[in-house]
Amino acid sequence: MKWRVDKINRFLKDTYLKYYNTFSLNKNLLISGISGFLLSLVVAHISAEYSIDFVLNSALTVITGFLAYKTIFAILFHLDNKQRYTKRLTGKLNFQKFQQILIKMLFASSIFDIVNNITRFILIIQLLQMEYSPVESTTISSIIASILSYAVINIIIRYIHVFGSKKQ
Repeated sequence: MKWRVDKINRFLKDTYLKYYNTFSLNKNLLISGISGFLLSLVVAHISAEYSIDFVLNSALTVITGFLAYKTIFAILFHLDNKQRYTKRLTGKLNFQKFQQILIKMLFASSIFDIVNNITRFILIIQLLQMEYSPVESTTISSIIASILSYAVINIIIRYIHVFGSKKQ
């Protein structure tokens, strides 16, 4: 029985180490996404109090969530990955490696943002027109948009090898 537990533990550890970068990226996306979502809920509620314009409510909600998410994600991504583009001995920036990671992440993040924000914007408008409350509209649209955009970014980061080639 003990050898099975050891084998399972070794398998889980190897899997975690193999996909550490993906887990880390998804953790950062989740934390920043939840933060942006909570802030957008507050904005949706406040804007509904002062305006009945569905497009304005949707735009304010999406923009607020986007700005909060982007700021928090950039900080978390930097903290988790700065050792990848910093020279070990000097602590200085390895500009070539930094530029390579930055370009790939900007591409992946841009696709993520397009899918997420357009999906949220359209769904919020549709749900508000169907007389869902602003909080319900924001919640439902955020969940659907997040599932779709998380799937897309995970496919993209695997395809463009954001964290290095398959051989590394």
